[in-house]
Amino acid sequence: MGSNHHFLPLVLVISVLFGAHAEARKPQFPGILLKDQSIVIQDHERTYDLYVPTKLGTSPRPLVLLLHGHIGNADVMTGENRKAAPYKVWLDIAEREKLLVLIPDGVEGSKGHRGWNDCRADATSNPTLDDVAFIDTLLNSLSKAYPVDASRLYVTGTSNGGGMTYRLAIERSDRFAAAAPIVAALPKNSECKAAPDKPISILIMNGTRDPLLPYTGGQTGNSKAERGESLSTRESVRYWVQQNGCNTLPEVHDLADKNEKDNSRIHVEHFGKCRDGVDVFLYEVRGGGHTEPSLSEHYRRLYKRIVGPQNRDIEMADEVWAFFRNRQRQAD
Repeated sequence: MGSNHHFLPLVLVISVLFGAHAEARKPQFPGILLKDQSIVIQDHERTYDLYVPTKLGTSPRPLVLLLHGHIGNADVMTGENRKAAPYKVWLDIAEREKLLVLIPDGVEGSKGHRGWNDCRADATSNPTLDDVAFIDTLLNSLSKAYPVDASRLYVTGTSNGGGMTYRLAIERSDRFAAAAPIVAALPKNSECKAAPDKPISILIMNGTRDPLLPYTGGQTGNSKAERGESLSTRESVRYWVQQNGCNTLPEVHDLADKNEKDNSRIHVEHFGKCRDGVDVFLYEVRGGGHTEPSLSEHYRRLYKRIVGPQNRDIEMADEVWAFFRNRQRQAD
């Protein structure tokens, strides 16, 4: 992080990381956001939000799992905290496409901040509960109450939530049809399963000027060592290309620079010809920080002092849904 970041008061840093001082748009979705639902798993009460679109019907529908970052919660993801939230766009997508959106809350780690047990053995501030079991049980429960298409389960998340997305892609490749970790990389020191049981489509979206998750790998977070070390973005991509048996020479193209003032561009690499018809995509946000690209949800300057620049050329949620929408988990 730049030198100015180290002198921000702790309360201000936490406020900013929660999305304070950000622009927020008026929500357009008319469906129902079921807030603060709860379920008891392994003697722990866990909470989640669930968006149910209008006229859902009874035919099987996709479900998208959204995972917040360290210090976040479901309100941060959906903009219920009245701050800018690129993931809020998923609720509009859900209404249009008639899909369910599940937004669970992590639990507190050793520092009292919510997060996920994302396999980083050296992230001492991560919680230690079995979050894979939590997600499994929650999905099983919701599938009994709603018309969930078991072949069209998708997961995406930011930062620590992106790390948990990687974990689910590895440990539940037999359950999820595709995964999209955002501003996240694989752990350098993992305490979890080494490889997925089957190929799974992956989209990775990382910024090259990320002050919290170095694009070239290394210590995650600020100068303290409690957040662990991550592999580089390129190493993370290479892992999935190898696991999925993809062509190592990608097809590449650059997306249109719709906002020249954001000083960033998006370079896309597609690794195809993988086993079982899966794909690996890298969205390299050149000049982007620890932020989700968005056309509509713009973080303000104070927030970007912590997380770095935000690209405004694409809507992250729309890009990820375009990647998800036609993918189905193959039957065993």
